[in-house]
Amino acid sequence: MDAFDRIVARTPAQTRRSVSKMLDVADRIHNLLEQRGMSQKDLAVALHKSESEISKWLSGTHNLELKTIIRIEEALGEDILMVPNKTVSA
Repeated sequence: MDAFDRIVARTPAQTRRSVSKMLDVADRIHNLLEQRGMSQKDLAVALHKSESEISKWLSGTHNLELKTIIRIEEALGEDILMVPNKTVSA
C-alpha cells in the first residue's frame, strides 16, 4: 500500500463523500459552462465576482453554500443539484 492509499484509508468516510460531492458539483458547473460556450470569466461577470473567486469555487475543494449554487444555476439556466420528488403517503 502506497502513501496515498494509507491516507485514503485513514480519511473518514464522511470526508471522502464530501470531497467526492464537491468534485461532482464542480464538474457539473464546468460541463454546463462548456455546453454554453462560457468561460469562468463569463460566469464571474454574471455573478459579479472575481475570476479568482470563481476559480476557487470550481477547484472542487471549495464548500459552496446552497444559495451560491442557486445563483450559479440561475446564471447558467439549469439545475446543478437535483433532488428527487418527495412522495406523499396517505
